[in-house]
Amino acid sequence: MAREESTPRTLTVPSDYAGRLDAYLVQELPGHSRSVIQAWIKAGRIRVNGELQKTGYTLHSGDRVDIEGLPPRNDRLLELEPVDLSLDILYEDDEVLVLNKPAGLVMHPGAGTREQVTLVAGVLAHIGREAGQMPGEPLRPGIVHRLDKETSGVLVVAKTTRAHRHLSTQFKNKTNLREYVALLEGAMAGSEQTVESYLHRDPKHRIRFASLSLEDYARKVEDGADLVSYRFAKTHFFRKKIYGQKLTVALMRLETGRTHQIRVHARSLGLPVWGDKLYGATLRLPAGFPAELRQALQDVPRLLLHARRLGFEHPLTGQKLAFEAPLPPDFRSVLELLEKHSQI
Repeated sequence: MAREESTPRTLTVPSDYAGRLDAYLVQELPGHSRSVIQAWIKAGRIRVNGELQKTGYTLHSGDRVDIEGLPPRNDRLLELEPVDLSLDILYEDDEVLVLNKPAGLVMHPGAGTREQVTLVAGVLAHIGREAGQMPGEPLRPGIVHRLDKETSGVLVVAKTTRAHRHLSTQFKNKTNLREYVALLEGAMAGSEQTVESYLHRDPKHRIRFASLSLEDYARKVEDGADLVSYRFAKTHFFRKKIYGQKLTVALMRLETGRTHQIRVHARSLGLPVWGDKLYGATLRLPAGFPAELRQALQDVPRLLLHARRLGFEHPLTGQKLAFEAPLPPDFRSVLELLEKHSQI
């Protein structure tokens, strides 16, 4: 292992990639975390065309990336074993697999989780361990984007390296469609609202993200602050229904796809996602809600957030595809109870 990690390696950026240096290396080096790769870049162990560059340096087709020695790998990912799962498949061909992910299923093993049953493990069992492996390249679990453990809905998985690169570019360039549905705590003002901010790890709560306004971000940049880990995020909220002036069903359309983006932006509007124990707040339900409804809302075991619709360009044919996943039973049953109290 030590000999492998100290071996120099050279990568050539393909014609279909245009993005950050650190993101490219995460894609090309399965099992190596982004934080470790960023540390190696900052330490001067990685060069682009012979020159030291920052983690956010934009790569171009044909660039040569020299790695002095591979950083420590995430062996939990490399040693992942297939697990037979009952996958809800919405579409599948030789390049992509589109799934309806259930709430409660974690995407993949990583820091903070010891779960053996993951979506990646189920995908490996379904398509085979060698699927997604191009000649001379390492195994890729195929994950292009992620849904939180408690979030349900549409998810696309790449089955080949070509599909992985093509889909990753679409997500990065924001050319694909991502729509979510959520039950929010509070009454949303106006039919539409857009939130733009920079997300970053909350220094007081490391598993949570904080939001920095565009104005504050610009001010910090002028002051010379190091904001390399801050990520721009933009979410459109569309109000669909309000119940008892205390709850809102909203459709969210993403222009970026950051970790916890909807949850953080909903909270910034004063409308945290119902059931979100990380970002939510205790809400006093209207006295007019019947006991059955109040109990159903209080018994919700997860945040009510669902990835309803996903659209992308097929990586091989170029065809525009879109897939929709119905609301899961637990979410649907709550909305059915709320319907009598709809005010819009």
